[in-house]
Amino acid sequence: MLNIGYCMSQSKQKRLGWPKFIDYCKENHSIILHELDITQPIKLEVKLDGILQKITDELFKEDELSKKKLSNFLNYVNENPETVVIGDIEKLKVFRSRHEINETIKPKVEEIENAFVPPSVVATSCIEAEELISKDETINYPVICKPVSAGGSSKTHEIYIIGNKEGLNELNYFPYLITPYYSHFQTIYKIFINGDSCVSVPRYSLRNIDSNELSGFKTAKLGKGIEIPENMKPNKEIPLQENLKSEQLNVICEKLKTALGVEILGVDVIRCEKDQRLSVIDVNYFPGFIGVQSFYQDLASHLKKKIQNERILKTIKN
Repeated sequence: MLNIGYCMSQSKQKRLGWPKFIDYCKENHSIILHELDITQPIKLEVKLDGILQKITDELFKEDELSKKKLSNFLNYVNENPETVVIGDIEKLKVFRSRHEINETIKPKVEEIENAFVPPSVVATSCIEAEELISKDETINYPVICKPVSAGGSSKTHEIYIIGNKEGLNELNYFPYLITPYYSHFQTIYKIFINGDSCVSVPRYSLRNIDSNELSGFKTAKLGKGIEIPENMKPNKEIPLQENLKSEQLNVICEKLKTALGVEILGVDVIRCEKDQRLSVIDVNYFPGFIGVQSFYQDLASHLKKKIQNERILKTIKN
């Protein structure tokens, strides 16, 4: 029997179907899950074998409540060093910055044949954005502009596709990470990494932007809760691209796990029409796993294996 604590938002639990996962773990894997209240010092009657956490919001935010929650969590972890933490806080700090994520994964992604992380610049103003784009030969319009900050506010999820320099005036949450917008067959590969499991789900993405229409294409705003603008909706009469080959998928997953030291990841990958190369355009911790039928089995297996492996390592060290 394993006792595993968990802390994540109620909305996250709802999206994951967490009550069913609790029952599944108990009935099929002899795992008892305990919800942790990090609004106050953690006190439990049972000794935890491990903790699974998704408290990146608390990691991103600077308000007093978030700091208090994070402090309560870390105090418990420090007082119970034998408890295995799935989602090490130190390793998750990189996820606060999209620029840091790119710089961290780039060396490993470049080891993959025909794969890359898009070139990028970081701009702190509209004027600087225009200057950087004009000087960088690897970045041409259209460009995609994402806030460098990857969480902590709804604004961090507002993404702009800019067709010309006039469109830069729409940007309002600096600094921004600016990368080229690649035509990609209207297909995005949503990759879900869950320990040893790696699943790719092709989905419709955004349409291509023809170079002939750039003069009239100013901007398109995307984000959570924002409907895709008409000028960016894909043509669903055109079929999705075939899924990634298992060899490609597996090497991408292994390289990213190695680069980040994290094993529960969501990754967005596109195939560029121009040269057929794969571009890793986004990585996040502990995604929603929408469309992954084996999620419960994969996560339960990962929790057990992670705890077992960490115990072995600690025994060897001692």
